[in-house]
Amino acid sequence: RRRAAFALPIITIAGLIVALASVFNVVPAAQYFRGFVTIDAFTSFFRAVFIVLAIFAAAVSPAYLARRGVPAGEYYAIICFSTVGAMTIALSADLITLFIGLETMTIPIYVLAGIQRTDRFSNEAAIKYFLLGAFSSALLLYGLAWLYGVTKATDFVTIANFLSAQGIANGPTIVALALITVGLGFKAAIVPFHQWTPDAYDGAPTPATAFMSVGPKAAAFAAILRVIVGALGPLSVDWIAVLAILAAVTMTGGNIVALAQTNTKRMLAYSSIAHTGYILAAVAASSAGPSAGAAVLFYVFAYGLMNLGAFACLLYFDLEGTRGASLDELNGFGRRQPLGALAFAIFLVSLTGIPPTIGFVAKFVVIQPVLDAGLAWLAVVIALNAVLAAFYYLRVVVHMYMYDAEEKVPRLVTERTLSVSLGIASFAVIVLGILPNSIYQWALEAAQPFVR
Repeated sequence: RRRAAFALPIITIAGLIVALASVFNVVPAAQYFRGFVTIDAFTSFFRAVFIVLAIFAAAVSPAYLARRGVPAGEYYAIICFSTVGAMTIALSADLITLFIGLETMTIPIYVLAGIQRTDRFSNEAAIKYFLLGAFSSALLLYGLAWLYGVTKATDFVTIANFLSAQGIANGPTIVALALITVGLGFKAAIVPFHQWTPDAYDGAPTPATAFMSVGPKAAAFAAILRVIVGALGPLSVDWIAVLAILAAVTMTGGNIVALAQTNTKRMLAYSSIAHTGYILAAVAASSAGPSAGAAVLFYVFAYGLMNLGAFACLLYFDLEGTRGASLDELNGFGRRQPLGALAFAIFLVSLTGIPPTIGFVAKFVVIQPVLDAGLAWLAVVIALNAVLAAFYYLRVVVHMYMYDAEEKVPRLVTERTLSVSLGIASFAVIVLGILPNSIYQWALEAAQPFVR
Protein backbone atom coordinates (compact mmCIF):
# COMPACT_ATOMS: atom_id res chain seq x y z
CA ARG A 1 0.00 0.00 0.00
CA ARG A 2 2.86 2.40 0.78
CA ARG A 3 4.45 1.65 -2.57
CA ALA A 4 1.14 2.32 -4.30
CA ALA A 5 0.71 5.60 -2.41
CA PHE A 6 4.19 6.64 -3.53
CA ALA A 7 3.71 5.51 -7.14
CA LEU A 8 0.20 6.87 -7.78
CA PRO A 9 1.06 10.60 -7.95
CA ILE A 10 4.11 9.85 -10.08
CA ILE A 11 2.08 7.75 -12.53
CA THR A 12 -0.69 10.36 -12.61
CA ILE A 13 1.66 13.27 -13.25
CA ALA A 14 3.61 11.29 -15.86
CA GLY A 15 0.39 10.43 -17.69
CA LEU A 16 -0.76 14.04 -17.58
CA ILE A 17 2.59 15.23 -18.95
CA VAL A 18 2.21 12.81 -21.88
CA ALA A 19 -1.31 14.17 -22.42
CA LEU A 20 0.08 17.72 -22.34
CA ALA A 21 2.67 16.81 -24.97
CA SER A 22 -0.12 15.48 -27.20
CA VAL A 23 -1.74 18.93 -27.18
CA PHE A 24 1.11 20.22 -29.30
CA ASN A 25 0.80 17.37 -31.79
CA VAL A 26 -0.27 19.17 -34.95
CA VAL A 27 -3.74 18.00 -36.00
CA PRO A 28 -5.61 19.68 -38.87
CA ALA A 29 -8.22 22.11 -37.54
CA ALA A 30 -11.51 20.49 -38.46
CA GLN A 31 -14.63 18.82 -37.12
CA TYR A 32 -14.57 15.12 -36.30
CA PHE A 33 -17.06 12.38 -35.32
CA ARG A 34 -19.72 13.68 -37.70
CA GLY A 35 -19.48 17.23 -36.42
CA PHE A 36 -19.80 16.50 -32.70
CA VAL A 37 -16.18 17.41 -31.97
CA THR A 38 -14.01 20.25 -33.24
CA ILE A 39 -10.24 20.57 -33.02
CA ASP A 40 -8.83 24.09 -33.25
CA ALA A 41 -6.52 26.48 -31.40
CA PHE A 42 -9.26 27.15 -28.83
CA THR A 43 -9.46 23.44 -28.02
CA SER A 44 -5.68 23.13 -27.73
CA PHE A 45 -5.39 26.15 -25.43
CA PHE A 46 -8.00 24.92 -22.98
CA ARG A 47 -6.71 21.35 -23.07
CA ALA A 48 -3.29 22.66 -22.07
CA VAL A 49 -4.78 24.79 -19.27
CA PHE A 50 -6.82 21.91 -17.83
CA ILE A 51 -3.87 19.50 -17.91
CA VAL A 52 -1.46 22.00 -16.30
CA LEU A 53 -3.95 22.61 -13.49
CA ALA A 54 -4.44 18.86 -12.99
CA ILE A 55 -0.66 18.31 -12.82
CA PHE A 56 -0.32 21.03 -10.18
CA ALA A 57 -3.28 19.67 -8.18
CA ALA A 58 -1.79 16.16 -8.23
CA ALA A 59 1.68 17.40 -7.24
CA VAL A 60 0.60 19.25 -4.07
CA SER A 61 -1.67 16.49 -2.72
CA PRO A 62 0.33 13.34 -1.70
CA ALA A 63 1.28 14.34 1.85
CA TYR A 64 -2.23 15.59 2.64
CA LEU A 65 -3.83 12.37 1.37
CA ALA A 66 -1.51 10.22 3.48
CA ARG A 67 -1.97 12.41 6.56
CA ARG A 68 -5.77 12.46 6.41
CA GLY A 69 -6.28 8.90 5.20
CA VAL A 70 -7.91 9.93 1.92
CA PRO A 71 -7.85 7.09 -0.67
CA ALA A 72 -5.19 8.21 -3.12
CA GLY A 73 -6.30 6.02 -6.02
CA GLU A 74 -9.81 7.46 -6.03
CA TYR A 75 -8.50 11.00 -5.59
CA TYR A 76 -6.19 10.95 -8.62
CA ALA A 77 -8.76 9.09 -10.73
CA ILE A 78 -11.36 11.76 -9.93
CA ILE A 79 -9.00 14.55 -11.00
CA CYS A 80 -8.28 12.75 -14.27
CA PHE A 81 -11.96 12.02 -15.00
CA SER A 82 -12.90 15.63 -14.30
CA THR A 83 -10.09 16.86 -16.55
CA VAL A 84 -11.34 14.64 -19.39
CA GLY A 85 -14.81 16.16 -18.97
CA ALA A 86 -13.41 19.68 -19.03
CA MET A 87 -11.47 18.93 -22.23
CA THR A 88 -14.64 17.51 -23.79
CA ILE A 89 -16.34 20.86 -23.19
CA ALA A 90 -13.53 22.69 -24.96
CA LEU A 91 -13.67 20.46 -28.05
CA SER A 92 -17.47 20.35 -28.28
CA ALA A 93 -19.12 21.48 -31.51
CA ASP A 94 -22.59 20.37 -30.49
CA LEU A 95 -24.97 20.89 -27.58
CA ILE A 96 -24.98 17.15 -26.85
CA THR A 97 -21.20 16.92 -26.61
CA LEU A 98 -21.12 20.05 -24.47
CA PHE A 99 -23.63 18.72 -21.93
CA ILE A 100 -21.91 15.32 -21.73
CA GLY A 101 -18.62 17.12 -21.09
CA LEU A 102 -20.14 19.31 -18.39
CA GLU A 103 -21.58 16.36 -16.51
CA THR A 104 -18.42 14.28 -16.95
CA MET A 105 -16.51 17.14 -15.36
CA THR A 106 -19.02 17.99 -12.62
CA ILE A 107 -20.03 14.59 -11.24
CA PRO A 108 -16.45 13.66 -10.19
CA ILE A 109 -16.17 17.06 -8.48
CA TYR A 110 -19.19 16.20 -6.30
CA VAL A 111 -17.32 13.08 -5.19
CA LEU A 112 -14.09 15.04 -4.72
CA ALA A 113 -15.82 17.50 -2.36
CA GLY A 114 -16.96 14.63 -0.13
CA ILE A 115 -14.00 12.29 -0.51
CA GLN A 116 -13.06 12.73 3.16
CA ARG A 117 -16.01 10.63 4.31
CA THR A 118 -15.33 10.86 8.05
CA ASP A 119 -15.38 14.68 7.98
CA ARG A 120 -18.87 16.12 8.40
CA PHE A 121 -17.82 19.40 6.76
CA SER A 122 -16.67 17.52 3.67
CA ASN A 123 -19.96 15.61 3.58
CA GLU A 124 -21.94 18.83 3.94
CA ALA A 125 -19.95 20.46 1.13
CA ALA A 126 -20.61 17.50 -1.18
CA ILE A 127 -24.36 17.43 -0.46
CA LYS A 128 -24.80 21.19 -0.99
CA TYR A 129 -22.74 21.13 -4.16
CA PHE A 130 -24.58 18.09 -5.51
CA LEU A 131 -28.10 19.40 -4.84
CA LEU A 132 -27.51 22.84 -6.31
CA GLY A 133 -25.41 21.38 -9.12
CA ALA A 134 -28.15 18.94 -10.11
CA PHE A 135 -30.70 21.78 -10.12
CA SER A 136 -28.48 23.95 -12.32
CA SER A 137 -27.82 21.06 -14.71
CA ALA A 138 -31.57 20.57 -15.06
CA LEU A 139 -32.04 24.26 -15.88
CA LEU A 140 -29.20 24.15 -18.38
CA LEU A 141 -30.60 21.03 -20.06
CA TYR A 142 -34.03 22.66 -20.20
CA GLY A 143 -32.49 25.73 -21.83
CA LEU A 144 -30.66 23.58 -24.38
CA ALA A 145 -33.95 21.81 -25.15
CA TRP A 146 -35.64 25.18 -25.73
CA LEU A 147 -32.79 26.20 -28.02
CA TYR A 148 -33.16 22.98 -30.00
CA GLY A 149 -36.90 23.57 -30.23
CA VAL A 150 -36.33 27.04 -31.69
CA THR A 151 -33.51 26.21 -34.11
CA LYS A 152 -34.16 22.50 -34.88
CA ALA A 153 -30.40 21.95 -34.55
CA THR A 154 -27.82 20.98 -31.96
CA ASP A 155 -24.57 21.92 -33.70
CA PHE A 156 -23.26 25.40 -32.93
CA VAL A 157 -22.71 26.53 -36.54
CA THR A 158 -26.26 25.74 -37.65
CA ILE A 159 -27.69 27.39 -34.52
CA ALA A 160 -25.64 30.55 -35.13
CA ASN A 161 -26.68 30.69 -38.81
CA PHE A 162 -30.35 30.23 -37.91
CA LEU A 163 -30.31 32.98 -35.30
CA SER A 164 -28.38 35.28 -37.63
CA ALA A 165 -31.00 34.81 -40.36
CA GLN A 166 -33.82 35.31 -37.85
CA GLY A 167 -32.53 38.81 -37.10
CA ILE A 168 -34.13 39.48 -33.71
CA ALA A 169 -34.73 37.26 -30.71
CA ASN A 170 -38.26 36.03 -30.06
CA GLY A 171 -39.80 34.89 -26.78
CA PRO A 172 -38.67 31.24 -26.85
CA THR A 173 -35.14 32.25 -27.82
CA ILE A 174 -34.93 34.65 -24.87
CA VAL A 175 -36.20 31.91 -22.54
CA ALA A 176 -33.52 29.53 -23.85
CA LEU A 177 -30.83 32.17 -23.43
CA ALA A 178 -31.96 32.95 -19.87
CA LEU A 179 -32.01 29.29 -18.81
CA ILE A 180 -28.59 28.62 -20.35
CA THR A 181 -27.16 31.71 -18.63
CA VAL A 182 -28.49 30.55 -15.25
CA GLY A 183 -27.17 27.01 -15.73
CA LEU A 184 -23.70 28.10 -16.80
CA GLY A 185 -23.77 30.90 -14.23
CA PHE A 186 -23.94 28.30 -11.48
CA LYS A 187 -21.01 26.35 -12.91
CA ALA A 188 -18.92 29.55 -13.04
CA ALA A 189 -20.18 30.88 -9.65
CA ILE A 190 -21.67 34.08 -11.07
CA VAL A 191 -23.71 36.17 -8.60
CA PRO A 192 -26.54 35.46 -7.73
CA PHE A 193 -25.88 31.79 -8.57
CA HIS A 194 -22.84 31.54 -6.31
CA GLN A 195 -24.36 30.40 -3.00
CA TRP A 196 -22.75 26.95 -3.14
CA THR A 197 -19.21 28.29 -3.50
CA PRO A 198 -18.14 29.37 0.04
CA ASP A 199 -19.49 26.29 1.85
CA ALA A 200 -18.27 23.84 -0.81
CA TYR A 201 -14.77 25.34 -0.91
CA ASP A 202 -14.53 25.63 2.88
CA GLY A 203 -15.82 22.14 3.62
CA ALA A 204 -13.93 20.21 0.95
CA PRO A 205 -10.39 18.91 1.62
CA THR A 206 -7.90 21.69 0.88
CA PRO A 207 -6.21 20.11 -2.19
CA ALA A 208 -9.66 19.29 -3.54
CA THR A 209 -10.69 22.91 -2.99
CA ALA A 210 -7.61 24.08 -4.86
CA PHE A 211 -8.64 22.07 -7.93
CA MET A 212 -12.38 22.78 -7.55
CA SER A 213 -11.75 26.53 -7.50
CA VAL A 214 -10.05 26.58 -10.91
CA GLY A 215 -10.90 23.52 -13.04
CA PRO A 216 -14.71 23.78 -13.16
CA LYS A 217 -14.57 27.57 -13.48
CA ALA A 218 -12.22 27.37 -16.47
CA ALA A 219 -14.46 24.73 -18.05
CA ALA A 220 -17.55 26.85 -17.42
CA PHE A 221 -16.03 29.75 -19.33
CA ALA A 222 -15.04 27.41 -22.16
CA ALA A 223 -18.73 26.46 -22.32
CA ILE A 224 -19.81 30.11 -22.15
CA LEU A 225 -17.56 30.96 -25.09
CA ARG A 226 -18.75 27.97 -27.11
CA VAL A 227 -22.47 28.53 -26.48
CA ILE A 228 -23.19 32.16 -25.59
CA VAL A 229 -20.46 33.85 -27.62
CA GLY A 230 -20.32 31.22 -30.38
CA ALA A 231 -23.71 29.64 -31.04
CA LEU A 232 -25.75 32.52 -29.58
CA GLY A 233 -23.42 35.25 -30.85
CA PRO A 234 -26.05 36.77 -33.19
CA LEU A 235 -28.10 37.65 -30.08
CA SER A 236 -25.28 39.71 -28.56
CA VAL A 237 -27.35 42.90 -28.58
CA ASP A 238 -29.89 41.21 -26.30
CA TRP A 239 -27.49 39.82 -23.69
CA ILE A 240 -24.36 41.98 -23.63
CA ALA A 241 -25.85 44.50 -21.17
CA VAL A 242 -27.07 41.68 -18.91
CA LEU A 243 -23.62 40.07 -18.84
CA ALA A 244 -21.96 43.42 -18.10
CA ILE A 245 -24.29 44.00 -15.14
CA LEU A 246 -23.76 40.44 -13.87
CA ALA A 247 -19.98 40.97 -14.14
CA ALA A 248 -20.12 44.18 -12.10
CA VAL A 249 -22.36 42.65 -9.42
CA THR A 250 -20.26 39.47 -9.24
CA MET A 251 -16.89 41.16 -8.77
CA THR A 252 -18.26 43.73 -6.31
CA GLY A 253 -20.26 41.24 -4.25
CA GLY A 254 -17.39 38.77 -4.03
CA ASN A 255 -14.90 41.41 -2.92
CA ILE A 256 -17.18 43.02 -0.34
CA VAL A 257 -17.94 39.72 1.40
CA ALA A 258 -14.27 38.65 1.20
CA LEU A 259 -13.34 41.79 3.15
CA ALA A 260 -15.24 40.54 6.19
CA GLN A 261 -13.59 37.09 6.30
CA THR A 262 -11.00 36.17 8.93
CA ASN A 263 -10.61 32.59 7.69
CA THR A 264 -8.22 32.60 4.75
CA LYS A 265 -9.89 29.65 3.04
CA ARG A 266 -13.30 31.35 3.01
CA MET A 267 -11.67 34.62 1.96
CA LEU A 268 -10.15 32.92 -1.08
CA ALA A 269 -13.52 31.29 -1.80
CA TYR A 270 -15.27 34.66 -1.98
CA SER A 271 -12.40 36.24 -3.90
CA SER A 272 -12.74 33.50 -6.52
CA ILE A 273 -16.28 34.78 -7.10
CA ALA A 274 -14.85 38.26 -7.71
CA HIS A 275 -12.43 36.87 -10.31
CA THR A 276 -15.40 35.29 -12.07
CA GLY A 277 -16.70 38.83 -12.49
CA TYR A 278 -13.47 40.01 -14.10
CA ILE A 279 -13.55 37.16 -16.63
CA LEU A 280 -17.24 37.75 -17.32
CA ALA A 281 -16.47 41.40 -18.07
CA ALA A 282 -14.27 40.26 -20.96
CA VAL A 283 -17.11 38.02 -22.20
CA ALA A 284 -19.45 41.03 -22.10
CA ALA A 285 -16.94 42.93 -24.26
CA SER A 286 -17.03 40.30 -27.03
CA SER A 287 -18.01 42.98 -29.57
CA ALA A 288 -14.43 44.30 -29.27
CA GLY A 289 -13.21 41.37 -31.37
CA PRO A 290 -10.51 38.78 -30.74
CA SER A 291 -8.92 40.81 -27.93
CA ALA A 292 -11.98 40.11 -25.75
CA GLY A 293 -11.79 36.35 -26.31
CA ALA A 294 -8.04 36.42 -25.74
CA ALA A 295 -8.63 38.27 -22.47
CA VAL A 296 -10.99 35.52 -21.29
CA LEU A 297 -8.52 32.79 -22.16
CA PHE A 298 -5.49 34.58 -20.71
CA TYR A 299 -7.31 35.45 -17.47
CA VAL A 300 -8.56 31.88 -17.07
CA PHE A 301 -4.99 30.59 -17.33
CA ALA A 302 -3.58 33.25 -15.00
CA TYR A 303 -6.37 32.80 -12.45
CA GLY A 304 -5.93 29.03 -12.46
CA LEU A 305 -2.21 29.28 -11.78
CA MET A 306 -2.34 31.86 -8.99
CA ASN A 307 -5.56 30.73 -7.27
CA LEU A 308 -4.62 27.06 -7.18
CA GLY A 309 -1.26 28.13 -5.77
CA ALA A 310 -2.87 30.31 -3.09
CA PHE A 311 -5.15 27.51 -1.89
CA ALA A 312 -2.25 25.04 -1.97
CA CYS A 313 -0.27 27.32 0.38
CA LEU A 314 -2.90 26.65 3.04
CA LEU A 315 -1.70 23.03 3.11
CA TYR A 316 1.17 24.23 5.33
CA PHE A 317 -1.46 24.81 8.05
CA ASP A 318 -3.64 21.79 7.32
CA LEU A 319 -3.20 19.43 10.25
CA GLU A 320 -5.77 17.12 11.81
CA GLY A 321 -8.39 19.15 13.66
CA THR A 322 -7.68 22.42 11.83
CA ARG A 323 -9.90 24.14 9.28
CA GLY A 324 -7.87 26.34 6.96
CA ALA A 325 -5.93 29.17 8.56
CA SER A 326 -7.22 32.21 10.41
CA LEU A 327 -5.40 35.51 10.08
CA ASP A 328 -3.97 35.06 13.58
CA GLU A 329 -2.56 31.65 12.65
CA LEU A 330 -0.72 33.32 9.76
CA ASN A 331 1.19 35.58 12.15
CA GLY A 332 4.92 35.08 11.76
CA PHE A 333 4.54 32.69 8.82
CA GLY A 334 7.25 34.61 6.97
CA ARG A 335 9.80 33.67 9.63
CA ARG A 336 8.56 30.15 10.33
CA GLN A 337 8.40 29.06 6.66
CA PRO A 338 10.22 31.72 4.55
CA LEU A 339 9.92 30.04 1.14
CA GLY A 340 6.29 29.01 1.62
CA ALA A 341 5.37 32.50 2.81
CA LEU A 342 7.18 34.05 -0.17
CA ALA A 343 5.22 31.85 -2.59
CA PHE A 344 1.95 32.72 -0.81
CA ALA A 345 2.79 36.43 -0.97
CA ILE A 346 3.54 36.19 -4.70
CA PHE A 347 0.20 34.49 -5.37
CA LEU A 348 -1.69 37.08 -3.30
CA VAL A 349 0.08 40.01 -4.96
CA SER A 350 -0.74 38.48 -8.34
CA LEU A 351 -4.40 37.99 -7.38
CA THR A 352 -4.44 41.67 -6.40
CA GLY A 353 -3.13 42.64 -9.84
CA ILE A 354 0.18 44.26 -8.92
CA PRO A 355 3.11 44.18 -11.40
CA PRO A 356 5.28 42.38 -12.31
CA THR A 357 2.95 39.41 -11.93
CA ILE A 358 0.70 37.61 -14.38
CA GLY A 359 -2.32 38.88 -12.42
CA PHE A 360 -1.50 42.46 -13.42
CA VAL A 361 -1.25 41.52 -17.10
CA ALA A 362 -4.53 39.59 -16.87
CA LYS A 363 -6.44 42.60 -15.53
CA PHE A 364 -4.82 44.86 -18.11
CA VAL A 365 -5.84 42.65 -21.05
CA VAL A 366 -9.41 42.54 -19.69
CA ILE A 367 -9.78 46.30 -19.27
CA GLN A 368 -8.59 47.07 -22.82
CA PRO A 369 -11.40 45.25 -24.73
CA VAL A 370 -13.93 46.45 -22.16
CA LEU A 371 -13.00 50.03 -23.10
CA ASP A 372 -12.99 49.16 -26.82
CA ALA A 373 -16.53 47.78 -26.46
CA GLY A 374 -17.74 51.11 -25.08
CA LEU A 375 -18.18 49.82 -21.52
CA ALA A 376 -16.14 52.52 -19.80
CA TRP A 377 -18.29 52.30 -16.66
CA LEU A 378 -17.44 48.60 -16.35
CA ALA A 379 -13.72 49.36 -16.68
CA VAL A 380 -14.08 51.82 -13.79
CA VAL A 381 -15.84 49.14 -11.72
CA ILE A 382 -12.98 46.71 -12.44
CA ALA A 383 -10.38 49.27 -11.34
CA LEU A 384 -12.27 50.10 -8.13
CA ASN A 385 -12.68 46.41 -7.31
CA ALA A 386 -8.96 45.82 -7.81
CA VAL A 387 -8.31 48.48 -5.15
CA LEU A 388 -10.94 46.91 -2.88
CA ALA A 389 -9.36 43.46 -3.27
CA ALA A 390 -5.95 44.84 -2.32
CA PHE A 391 -7.21 45.44 1.24
CA TYR A 392 -7.91 41.80 2.06
CA TYR A 393 -5.14 40.23 -0.03
CA LEU A 394 -2.40 42.46 1.34
CA ARG A 395 -3.82 42.12 4.86
CA VAL A 396 -2.77 38.47 4.72
CA VAL A 397 0.75 39.48 3.65
CA VAL A 398 0.92 41.94 6.56
CA HIS A 399 -0.02 39.20 9.04
CA MET A 400 2.62 36.87 7.59
CA TYR A 401 5.49 39.34 7.81
CA MET A 402 4.62 42.10 10.30
CA TYR A 403 2.95 40.22 13.16
CA ASP A 404 4.70 37.94 15.63
CA ALA A 405 3.50 34.37 15.99
CA GLU A 406 1.41 33.56 19.04
CA GLU A 407 2.83 31.26 21.71
CA LYS A 408 0.44 28.38 21.01
CA VAL A 409 0.35 28.72 17.24
CA PRO A 410 -0.17 25.35 15.46
CA ARG A 411 2.92 23.75 13.99
CA LEU A 412 3.37 23.83 10.23
CA VAL A 413 3.34 20.96 7.77
CA THR A 414 6.72 20.43 6.14
CA GLU A 415 6.54 18.63 2.81
CA ARG A 416 9.17 18.85 0.08
CA THR A 417 6.91 18.10 -2.91
CA LEU A 418 4.53 20.86 -1.85
CA SER A 419 7.35 23.40 -1.51
CA VAL A 420 8.86 22.49 -4.88
CA SER A 421 5.48 22.69 -6.64
CA LEU A 422 4.70 26.07 -5.10
CA GLY A 423 8.17 27.31 -5.99
CA ILE A 424 7.70 26.40 -9.65
CA ALA A 425 4.22 27.93 -9.78
CA SER A 426 5.25 31.19 -8.07
CA PHE A 427 8.26 31.46 -10.41
CA ALA A 428 5.90 31.04 -13.39
CA VAL A 429 3.63 33.78 -12.01
CA ILE A 430 6.54 36.22 -12.04
CA VAL A 431 8.12 35.14 -15.34
CA LEU A 432 4.81 35.18 -17.23
CA GLY A 433 4.05 38.58 -15.70
CA ILE A 434 7.27 39.92 -17.23
CA LEU A 435 7.11 37.92 -20.48
CA PRO A 436 3.41 37.27 -21.17
CA ASN A 437 3.53 37.64 -24.95
CA SER A 438 3.77 33.95 -25.89
CA ILE A 439 0.72 32.97 -23.81
CA TYR A 440 -1.25 36.03 -24.94
CA GLN A 441 -0.51 35.42 -28.63
CA TRP A 442 -1.65 31.83 -28.25
CA ALA A 443 -4.83 33.07 -26.55
CA LEU A 444 -5.34 35.58 -29.38
CA GLU A 445 -5.06 32.82 -31.96
CA ALA A 446 -7.41 30.59 -29.95
CA ALA A 447 -10.02 33.38 -29.82
CA GLN A 448 -10.28 33.65 -33.63
CA PRO A 449 -13.21 31.18 -33.98
CA PHE A 450 -15.39 33.66 -32.07
CA VAL A 451 -14.69 36.65 -34.35
CA ARG A 452 -17.67 37.54 -36.51
